[in-house]
Amino acid sequence: MTKTAEITVEQLVRAGRVLFGASFAPESSTWRPALRDAYRRRALETHPDRARALGRTEAELAREFGRVADAYRLLSALAAATPARVAPRRGSATARAPVRPSQPPRAAPRAAPPPPVASARHGGLPRRRLRLAEFLYYSGRVPWSAFVAAIAWQRAQRPPLGRIAVDLGFLAREDVGAILARRRADAATAERFGEYALRRGFLTRLQLLAAVGRQGRLQRRIGEYFVESGWLDLRALDAARAELLGHNARFR
Repeated sequence: MTKTAEITVEQLVRAGRVLFGASFAPESSTWRPALRDAYRRRALETHPDRARALGRTEAELAREFGRVADAYRLLSALAAATPARVAPRRGSATARAPVRPSQPPRAAPRAAPPPPVASARHGGLPRRRLRLAEFLYYSGRVPWSAFVAAIAWQRAQRPPLGRIAVDLGFLAREDVGAILARRRADAATAERFGEYALRRGFLTRLQLLAAVGRQGRLQRRIGEYFVESGWLDLRALDAARAELLGHNARFR
């Protein structure tokens, strides 16, 4: 017999508040049909590429982005077809009844992705330069859920800038700890590590550029995620890259 995944009420409430806010009510059935739209909205709000526009660090948004993805995975597993059940909180009279899926169980290799925005299927590609993951999504090659997961995957395995600066000989290991502590003391945690180190004289502008460049080279290419996850094979990925070059050439 397959072991049933157990989701506690506390986990359900935490995940719901990440996507829907403090007013989330797990006993209500209204969150299920709104789940995908809430996920898409929160993913866009916490996308690390919006760090500069929001005045926040990429690392901070990446962590929040990951929490949004985790919350969606948990809630979609419960709302869709998985045989998940909710464990009651101790001493809670209202949490004794299990929260059951609204639909009968059905097997699926992947959770159904959120419905794409209009331009992803019906309106063609956006009239601007696109990155590879954006192009794959807007051209209909991968679903929204894969697009979001790919970005989270790439951000999660990016080596920290402080470690790179140590490897390049720009900082000592103890310098990294001192910079982090000083940044906390200055209430400047919203400032990127490299920018703070530059402003405080730990790094020169040239050293910062070199470290950032190394960080980008060490980061795995996002296309690898789609191949490893089975969304594309190498030939399809190469074809998409060629099309992307043609698209971006029109918006220089």
